[in-house]
Amino acid sequence: MISDFLVREKQSWATGVFGLLSTTASERSEACFIEDLHGTVLSYGEVEDRARRFAAYLRDRGIGRGDRVAIHVRNRAEVAIALFGTTLVGGIFCVLNSKLRSRGLAAILEQAEPSLIVLDTTTVSNFQEAMALAEGTHPIPSVIVGEDSWREVMDHEPWQHDWAGCDVDAACLVFTSGSTGVPRGVTLSHDNITFVVAAIQARLGYRSEDVIGVFLPLAFDYGLYQIFIAAIAGSGLYIGDPDQVGPRLPRLLREQGVSVLPGVPSVFAALLTLARRSPLELPSLRAVTNTGERLPVAVIEKLKELFPSLEIFPMYGLTECKRVSILRSDELATHLDTVGRALDGTEVYTVDVEGRRLSPGETGELVVRGRHVALGYWRAPEETARRFRKRAPESAVELFTGDSCTVDADGYIRFVSRDGDWIKHRGHRIGPAEIEAEACRLVGVANAALLQRESDDTLHLFVEAAEGVLTEGELLRALDAVLEPAKVPDVIHILASMPKSMNGKIDRKTLAMQLVD
Repeated sequence: MISDFLVREKQSWATGVFGLLSTTASERSEACFIEDLHGTVLSYGEVEDRARRFAAYLRDRGIGRGDRVAIHVRNRAEVAIALFGTTLVGGIFCVLNSKLRSRGLAAILEQAEPSLIVLDTTTVSNFQEAMALAEGTHPIPSVIVGEDSWREVMDHEPWQHDWAGCDVDAACLVFTSGSTGVPRGVTLSHDNITFVVAAIQARLGYRSEDVIGVFLPLAFDYGLYQIFIAAIAGSGLYIGDPDQVGPRLPRLLREQGVSVLPGVPSVFAALLTLARRSPLELPSLRAVTNTGERLPVAVIEKLKELFPSLEIFPMYGLTECKRVSILRSDELATHLDTVGRALDGTEVYTVDVEGRRLSPGETGELVVRGRHVALGYWRAPEETARRFRKRAPESAVELFTGDSCTVDADGYIRFVSRDGDWIKHRGHRIGPAEIEAEACRLVGVANAALLQRESDDTLHLFVEAAEGVLTEGELLRALDAVLEPAKVPDVIHILASMPKSMNGKIDRKTLAMQLVD
């Protein structure tokens, strides 16, 4: 199987990211590639044709190698059309969340300086407000999906040229929050993307008959890469909306025949909450994948109880290299406390605070080596130098993740804590993940988040729990029975639902606002 993916990867080298689409389109032109919640249904051949029309429009406007194209729309098929068309002419695409506030959008536009922005009717006013706020930003031409400007794009004759770039050229900017709170653009090359897509697919084994259900923002790299993995596997892709994660989700999964569901823990917590109310029947669902935040062991166990034949793939990664490791479903029984082994073609190890390599099993900062390590942060040389380092002039750049992990002698990674998540509490160093995992083991608890109020050094545990299952006092007593005294929360907050970020993760900043004196 791996050799097949390597052949496909070599084919994509000739045409960069666009090759992920064009190779499959040449083999399965009539097969359905994308269906979205707006009613658009497109085959592989149709997506390629429309992407080439978009490429022709860009070339007519003088947009080409190294120019940025921003895509600021709701989840929809046109995201794939625009990004593939941009990469075909050597441009750099940047998918921006449709729920970005105008000030955040302005900050990104000031950095990226796109030559064109793709909008839809839901984002036009936000873009106009952002441009009014952006200082020193030149006017940015726009096209609006569904309007005359987009129809003008699609009226172009398809651009029939091949990609003329180099595999180390930048293809994509993914904006994340920097350590200073200023958005930073992780710069990914064509080779970064094509390599890691092949490596992920080799581990997950998506099938041509699969339908992948995406209810994550396509601006979130986890959602975005489903387009690429579907393309290399020849799978179908249903592009939904994050707002559909709720009571409607099971019906949508059935109606669309979704067989693979990528999600963050809140997605699976929502399914488990619904399952407590009434039986869930999802006959097509065969596999789920998780990243973004660690999937608690208790949630994995509950999913296996609910769907005994379900394949579950816990994964670990960072935007700066997309994916580090995947735990195969057949490894759950023996390595459930890990996030799996590094992808093929990837090396991982831990270092101490002085940067010295540690022995297997020792906790330290995880370092990642491989072709998927990003080029750096867009126009942020100092921050790039801190995270992307060479051990010697002749060596490859390595990613210093900042995350605390262990790597055992067999290569299995045990995640301990994200960079900056550690809490110093009454002389103890505490990793929130351990306490949150124990909370999720309790009956009726779907999700948990631990925060510290620094003004009085108290630990506050927020839990999403079914009404009437356990009281705050009962939860505290249950945790006191399994946790060390220093790790037992001082206060429990029971919520009907957790606030979510734009990417569907727990919004810890909103929770922290509840702790302000």
